[in-house]
Amino acid sequence: MRKHFYLSIMSFLISSLTIWFMPLADFTQSDTNKAPAITLALVFWLGFVFGFVFLIPIRKRRKSDITFYCKKRPSLLKFFSTAPAVVFDCLLIFSFFAFVMSIIIPALPARITLALLFTLVFSLEMHGLFNGKNYMYLVVTR
Repeated sequence: MRKHFYLSIMSFLISSLTIWFMPLADFTQSDTNKAPAITLALVFWLGFVFGFVFLIPIRKRRKSDITFYCKKRPSLLKFFSTAPAVVFDCLLIFSFFAFVMSIIIPALPARITLALLFTLVFSLEMHGLFNGKNYMYLVVTR
């Protein structure tokens, strides 16, 4: 089960890393050379979808385990519930405000804005994972 969880993290990481390559894929090019932009979008969405697909076996096992109980609150509304979640929740809050500031202050280099966007997206995905019921189940059934 842990292998599925780590594969999910890797898939979300790959999905988030596509943000770094956005300058290489010129989205304003003519219709004849859209391959880099299409490839980048495809890798982003495949990484995002596979991140959730790898969580399905954990979810099925958690649902069938009658000894495990977790409150019904969605993980997006929970903060600071586990040790890794504390790290990613703090990173999420910091990167959100820093990204907003990077948009307000247009003098910052594009690399900084892309780094903040990557951090924001990845920490949001990790926030959902580490505050979620599947992670709680993996910790309890260790």
